[in-house]
Amino acid sequence: LFVGPEGCGKRLTALSLAKSLNCSTPKDDFCGECPNCIDIENLSYTDVFVVEPREPEYKGGGVDHVSGTIKIDAVRDVQQRLAYRAVRGGKKICIVDGIDKMNRDAQNAFLKTLEEPPSDSVIILIASDNGAILQTIVSRCQRIFFGSLPQSIIVEILRQRLGVSEDTAKLIAAFSGGSVGRALSFDIEYFIEQRKKMVEILSQLSIRDAERIFNAAEEIAKGDAPVESLEFLKMWYRDIAVLKEGREDIVINSDLLPALRHHAQAQNFNKLMSGFKMIHQAQVDIMPPRYANKQLTIENLLLQLTV
Repeated sequence: LFVGPEGCGKRLTALSLAKSLNCSTPKDDFCGECPNCIDIENLSYTDVFVVEPREPEYKGGGVDHVSGTIKIDAVRDVQQRLAYRAVRGGKKICIVDGIDKMNRDAQNAFLKTLEEPPSDSVIILIASDNGAILQTIVSRCQRIFFGSLPQSIIVEILRQRLGVSEDTAKLIAAFSGGSVGRALSFDIEYFIEQRKKMVEILSQLSIRDAERIFNAAEEIAKGDAPVESLEFLKMWYRDIAVLKEGREDIVINSDLLPALRHHAQAQNFNKLMSGFKMIHQAQVDIMPPRYANKQLTIENLLLQLTV
C-alpha cells in the first residue's frame, strides 16, 4: 500500500516495481529498454494492469460524483484477470491507483483477493487518503509512506523527461509543490504565458481602476484554467510575504525578484496573508462541488484585494 500526497511518485514507483519484476534483461535494476519495460511504460504489457476511478460523468448540468469511484464491477474484473496464469511468464502486477476512491462494497469484495492473492501476482494499492480505506484492507498490506519530493529531484526528472532548461525546470518544480505528477502535467508554453498575463493583471490591481479589474476578472474566468490562474496569483502573494520575512532563498518566482521587492515595500504582512486566504477561498468556491459563478467570484476577489 503506497500512501502519500497526490503526484509524489507513487504510481511511477509502482510501474518501476512492475518493470523490475518483469524486465527481460535486468542488471542492478530494470533496464528500461527491453520490450517488457517499454510495454509496461506504455501500459500495453498483458500481465500488468492498472485500475483507477472512472472520470466523473456530467448529467443535467451537474456531476455524478459517484462515478468518480472504483466500483465493484472493476474488482470482479481484477479477480478474473488474476485467476489466469501470467501470459508472458513473469509476475502479474495489479496496480489499483485510487484504492481510497473505491466504494465500500468494492473494498469488501476485494478483501478475499488480498487475503489469498495468487502466488504469481503482486497487488499494489495507491492512496492519498489512508483514512478512506477499510482497516481490514490496510491491515493486510505492507504500508509504504511517500512524501513530497525535493525540488532538486523534480528538476532532474523534468530535465530528463521533457528536455527543458534548468531555469525553466526550477520554476516549474517550485510551482509543483513537491508533486512530480503535477510538474510533468504542466504545458510549459501555456504555463509561462499564463504567468506573464497574471503579472500584468497584478499591475492593474494596484491602479484600483474598476473597469480594468472587471476586464481582468473576465479574462481569468473565461480562460482555460481559472483555478490555475488563481494559483499564480496566490503564489505571488506568498512570495511577497516570504520576502517581507527576509526569506529570499525560498521565493518561487525568483526571476521576478525586482517586481516582488517593489510590491513588498508597499504591503504589510497581515494584508498579504488575508489576500492569500481570499484567493484560496475563491478557488474552493469555483471548484466542485460548489460551482460558484466564476466571473462574479473573481470580480469580488479582485475588488477585495485592492481595498
